[in-house]
Amino acid sequence: MEFSDFFQIATRGLVPYEWQCLVAKDGFPDTLRIPTGLGKTEAALAWAWRLFVDHKLEPRHLVVCLPMRSLVSQTVQRLQAYFRVLSETRPDFEIRVHQLMGGAIDDDWAGKPDKPWVLVGTQDQLLSRALNRGYAMSRFEWPVHFGLLNNDCRWLIDEVQLMGPGLWTTSQLDWMRRKRFPSLKPCLTTWMSATIDTSFLSTTDRVREALSEPSQQQVAFEGKIEAALDRDNGLDWWREAKRPLAWWQPDASAPKPGGGRKRRATKPVTVTPDVIAGSVKAKHVARTLTLVICNTVDMARAVFGALSSINHKVLLTSRFRREDRAQHEERLIDFDTKRKNGSLPKNDPGLICVSTQVVEAGVDISAHRLFTELAPWPSMLQRLGRLNRKGDDQDAQAWVWETPKEGGSKKRERIGPYEFTDIELAKKLVSAFAPLSQANAFSEAIAEVTRNKHKEVSAALQPKPSPLPRALVVHGLFSTERDVHGGFTDVSPFVRGTDPDLDVTVFWRDWSDDNPPRGDDLDGPLLEPAKEGCPVSFVHVQKMLESSKAKAWLWDDEADNWERLNHGDIRPGMLVMLKRDVGGYDAVEGWTGDRSNVLADAPRVGRGAALRDDTWTEAGYWSKLEDHLRDARGEAEKLCDALSLDGKTRAAVIEAAGLHDLGKAHPQWQAALPDRSGIPYALLAKSPRVVAVDVWGDASAARAEFVKLRPRAHALPDEARRRGREDVVRLRWAIEDRLSDAEVKSLRAVAGVRWAGHLQFRPGLRHEVASAVAMWRKYRDSEAKPYPALAVYLAATHHGKARTVMRSTTGEGDDVFGMRREPSVLVIGGDEWPLDFSIAKDGAEGRWEGDEFVMTGPGWTGLVADLLGPWRPEEMSDAGAVPEGEPRHLGPFALAYLEALVRVADWRASAQPSASKRPSAMCSAGNQSESLT
Repeated sequence: MEFSDFFQIATRGLVPYEWQCLVAKDGFPDTLRIPTGLGKTEAALAWAWRLFVDHKLEPRHLVVCLPMRSLVSQTVQRLQAYFRVLSETRPDFEIRVHQLMGGAIDDDWAGKPDKPWVLVGTQDQLLSRALNRGYAMSRFEWPVHFGLLNNDCRWLIDEVQLMGPGLWTTSQLDWMRRKRFPSLKPCLTTWMSATIDTSFLSTTDRVREALSEPSQQQVAFEGKIEAALDRDNGLDWWREAKRPLAWWQPDASAPKPGGGRKRRATKPVTVTPDVIAGSVKAKHVARTLTLVICNTVDMARAVFGALSSINHKVLLTSRFRREDRAQHEERLIDFDTKRKNGSLPKNDPGLICVSTQVVEAGVDISAHRLFTELAPWPSMLQRLGRLNRKGDDQDAQAWVWETPKEGGSKKRERIGPYEFTDIELAKKLVSAFAPLSQANAFSEAIAEVTRNKHKEVSAALQPKPSPLPRALVVHGLFSTERDVHGGFTDVSPFVRGTDPDLDVTVFWRDWSDDNPPRGDDLDGPLLEPAKEGCPVSFVHVQKMLESSKAKAWLWDDEADNWERLNHGDIRPGMLVMLKRDVGGYDAVEGWTGDRSNVLADAPRVGRGAALRDDTWTEAGYWSKLEDHLRDARGEAEKLCDALSLDGKTRAAVIEAAGLHDLGKAHPQWQAALPDRSGIPYALLAKSPRVVAVDVWGDASAARAEFVKLRPRAHALPDEARRRGREDVVRLRWAIEDRLSDAEVKSLRAVAGVRWAGHLQFRPGLRHEVASAVAMWRKYRDSEAKPYPALAVYLAATHHGKARTVMRSTTGEGDDVFGMRREPSVLVIGGDEWPLDFSIAKDGAEGRWEGDEFVMTGPGWTGLVADLLGPWRPEEMSDAGAVPEGEPRHLGPFALAYLEALVRVADWRASAQPSASKRPSAMCSAGNQSESLT
């Protein structure tokens, strides 16, 4: 199938542009100069065609990286629609599209490294993950995203001129993946924009490795692209589209119609949200879209508030929770779709959309009237691209206003989120463009400005030098342990856009006392950042907390509780909890920071992921350890086949998966299981979830209520407990799926119930560390190695909780992640696995013989050092843990990728057990109303 046919099927009849066909045929270049509005989103179809139809060597995954605070949902929906249509014609064609932006995080892609997928996200979310410091996620999951996003991906960096410092990070990551820390599977990058200044490709590291100059293929491709754009008759509409722009400064009074004497000139009115709103209402045309783009959320909210007298309006910023933002986006996109296909009612008043920079990229809408605050030249070009977008509205008009100067004589360094010099430069270019735009097509006017103001245009498009990650930094970011101050390396300077204020993700929960509860009383539903989270500038959160003297809370995954944050402790990327009555959010306006804006309802406070948890064990069924290990081995073999992994790397992944839960044979772990009745007298790997209800007095009503809710649950023995000053009976059941919030509330409403909720399984030790200690002993004692040393590390890291350091997690300090030296042997299936704690030491183990130190064990740090390798080749070292001939010096990207594969094999084995028993299979008619004693 030719690409043109493939494209037309996907888009239901649209003909591809010549440049799109060229990319499909010749492949993606390093840089792709395509004006806005000419189908860069559809470049994803070129990637899919090359991968599925033409069978070219394309990475399996596509990552579309948009500037900060862009709205990605429309891009996601368009691509989903294309691939859905293609799958209807070819059942074997399946590409899932996922999104990743603040308040809308879809992680399903992480479990499918062997399947094609597209991930559309904003630079802060994507780059923080590519640096192993993923925003708004548990640090235990960082390595999975880190490994997958730096292997087997084609990164498309869209609208590079809007990316700010994050642009330099994309350049450095590309260099590291290709040269310093080669990816295990090729990971390539293409930078896209209408006007690309490629100075960001000339970092010191890239110059040294001869990656700063365009290749011969790149130069040849640029000539082909330019020719394709010039001769493509399908682009005539773009060449002819008009987008006239004028300076907007309203007078104090407008002349009355009907003539009369010449009036004396009046003093211009100060630009305020009320004045802007008045002009917007006056110039808005029914059945059309008017777009108002402000530089700050505060200004957008103020203009929106000044439009209070009308209903045909919508506010669109990045400061919404997912559900609310989706409703606002849907209203905008639905209106524009109806406008395009002519299905608006005759009396439709149209729509006024007040927005921020979120519409500069990733949103395909076309306005009839555009009002914009003066912004840097690249942003102005993007905003004008939302006016008469398809050239079918030649009467469209845009106006630009200057940000009012604040009081005082202090020299301005910034205007809103932008640097003063950038705004001043944009003012000159807008003044040159505005008169040209009145009579000329947009493309002609821009070309004329570029010729006449070449120096100014070049300066406006020049990426500003910014902090960038060097190899030493990324090498150090491989570790996910806390630093000496109890925190983590701040990567915000590397991932931010042109706005210096990066985001935190805020969510609201409810509880009764001043501070959140602890222990079992943390019984609210699990946190869902994608649903509950609202991205907010960390500076705005700091100011709100300081002015209102409110408290914020951060989950401590080691102490297993919520820790109070002072306003000065707030840092970009944090997942911050506020109590519901702290306020700060409105469903119509999003984040307001106003304490009077309180959510009508919020879930009870719950827990986050914790070091002591073993949540993957709570699978909703019982299964034998040997069965689960066999299943995981099989899944790893399938993964390695699909990804064409071979040799000792393949062996390490398969053996690690086949032995990853060996440590669950530890007697302490087995004894901690809440119930073994499903498969008695066997070593178990999985068990059902357990729910408990503490009742004072007669428990029959509580028991009856639970049976009504979950008639197929399996009753466990009751327990006598002391709760506060009361003696209670704890009713327990084994269940398959977690109780909903509504089910928990109904149980708590029963008379006599003092508490109801889920019981966390906490065995008191990290079983994966026990696996590694046992595997190391067999590896060390065997002359013919049963598996590469890499397998020991991969087994230890399959939950992301034990990686670069082996340490004590108890107050006594005589353990390794809760595991003590007795017993000294694990037994599974009749096989003995002695434990070797020498590998768990922080340094090498050995003895002095005279003046010579004889090493008898390399220690865990030695194993990690040999597997990871040095941060620069000239510092090659050998800790003696991994012999030559085995996988070693893999670098951070490849090593994290292999970690991810073992974890995925475990996830899949847990999701589809070959042999298991569920609680519902244990129950029989009539036995659920009685306790088991």
